[in-house]
Amino acid sequence: MPKTLAEIAIDAGLVNKASAAKAGRMAEERAQPLVVVLVRDLRVDELALVSALRKQTRVPLVDPKDVQIDPEALRLVPREACARLRVLPMSIAADGSTRVLRLAMADPTDTTAIAEIESVSQCEIDVSALPLSTIEELVDKGYKGITTAVTKRPLKSKGTKSPVELLQDAEISVTAQIPLAMLQAQAEDPEARLNALIHVLVGKGLVTEAELAEALVKLKT
Repeated sequence: MPKTLAEIAIDAGLVNKASAAKAGRMAEERAQPLVVVLVRDLRVDELALVSALRKQTRVPLVDPKDVQIDPEALRLVPREACARLRVLPMSIAADGSTRVLRLAMADPTDTTAIAEIESVSQCEIDVSALPLSTIEELVDKGYKGITTAVTKRPLKSKGTKSPVELLQDAEISVTAQIPLAMLQAQAEDPEARLNALIHVLVGKGLVTEAELAEALVKLKT
């Protein structure tokens, strides 16, 4: 059976069994990945932890300087999931009829996280390792880049777009990040689909509650 992150940290002399057990309880209580507790609370050196992971799991280690992020890979996985699980979609490749998502992880032993990303992206997962702080920094930077690309879309030459048109434009970008099966399941319920879209737009900061309220008022007048 593959070793867990706690076992790897213990074998590498980064924590003792008591500390590892404590970290496990804290991670469960907070609903956080164990790697976050080890690095942030127990002050385990994240580079030493990644090195131990690479040696004991044979998972390739990515040099942070060499990371190149494909926006299409990011669009396969919601930002919330990446931030919560501490994972970074980097690129997509085709293997016959199968799509393979290359995924950098702060904890490559987290099989639950891998299964969730596999389900959301509908891809096979090829795992690499990156330090926790690098994952967090690049997730933030990568998804901000996608948002900026959407919000900087040029306006029509004649006048500005109405609130409804802006929502329609945003829908194109956001729905590209939603699995096709989910969209098909919602197609017969337009009201539920619209509510879900508004929730995603507000959650990603593309539309504020105030802007949404203003748009609704204008539609009624």
